[in-house]
Amino acid sequence: MRRLAIAAALLVCLVAAPQTAAAKAPRSFYGVIAASDPTAPAIDRMGQGQVGTLRIIMSWGLVQSGPGSSLDWTHYDAIIGRAAQDGIRVLPTIYGSPSWVSTHPNAPPDSAHIGQFQAFVRAAAQRYGTNGSYWAQNPGIPKMPITDWQIWNEVNSPSFWYPVPNARDYVGLLQAAHDGIKGGDPSARIVLSGLFLTPRIANGIFVTKFLPQIYKAGGKNLFDSVAIHPYATTPHNAVLDLQEVRRIMARFGDKRKPLWVTEVGWGTGGSPNTALTVSAGKQAKYVTQTFNQMAANRGRLRIQGVIWYSFQDLPGSIWFNHTGLFTTSFEPKPAWRAFTKVTGGTP
Repeated sequence: MRRLAIAAALLVCLVAAPQTAAAKAPRSFYGVIAASDPTAPAIDRMGQGQVGTLRIIMSWGLVQSGPGSSLDWTHYDAIIGRAAQDGIRVLPTIYGSPSWVSTHPNAPPDSAHIGQFQAFVRAAAQRYGTNGSYWAQNPGIPKMPITDWQIWNEVNSPSFWYPVPNARDYVGLLQAAHDGIKGGDPSARIVLSGLFLTPRIANGIFVTKFLPQIYKAGGKNLFDSVAIHPYATTPHNAVLDLQEVRRIMARFGDKRKPLWVTEVGWGTGGSPNTALTVSAGKQAKYVTQTFNQMAANRGRLRIQGVIWYSFQDLPGSIWFNHTGLFTTSFEPKPAWRAFTKVTGGTP
């Protein structure tokens, strides 16, 4: 009954919202994540389409090959620099342990390596943040400093927090990341791990339980915004899920913090055939509805930005490899034209 009441209230807001609400959202509101690190031509295509935010995975192991090795930023310089040239701000998700830290890349760094992890994120903020050395060393590139740093991915699922999710352990990692990043750039903002709403696998913890556990473990002052992955049957239901997360935040006295949608999407193929697998036409329709409805409610729900997963399909049969706005051969789907119509970009 509560969900029905929320739905009714939200429907009134959606109907009452002016049709121009989506157009009033800043460019940074409209984002994508590339399932694999994007090439320069792909980033240029994003720029033409007026993508405002590019979410990437920033992997410690790609920067530091061993415990005593110097930091090599070549890989991320290329992505972040190209994005800046196209007017795109990067939202990095710090995720993954190097092979010299753990045999499981989806396991967080243990206590023996947490200091090195903190040094890595501090160095990242010093390089790409507000007064980052990268911008000073490359004056010919428009300065688009990284302002928001997301700490890990879907920590309430064992697929990304091996072997078993634990809110208290995550808060420990969050503390190290917070202190490291703020030490490198005091004006930086910390984004909570994108939480999957209902990880229906062994040891997965629903967001309605895990987010309160983060608050109870003392995490409230360690992040500046909450991030959610509201995969749902329809865009309307995805917005309802944001409403539910807002209720949890308010319960813990945290209603003023922004909310990021760092993943949302529907696939056009693959298996299993679920409610998240739709036709190419419906995917395009859902792109329009997702961004327009969330933009129309961004003030009321304090939505900072929305990231579509993903920019381009990957090979493979699993459904989420087919959520791209482009095919594996880089042919645009109808969803790309829908995206650019919302943003005002060129398809």
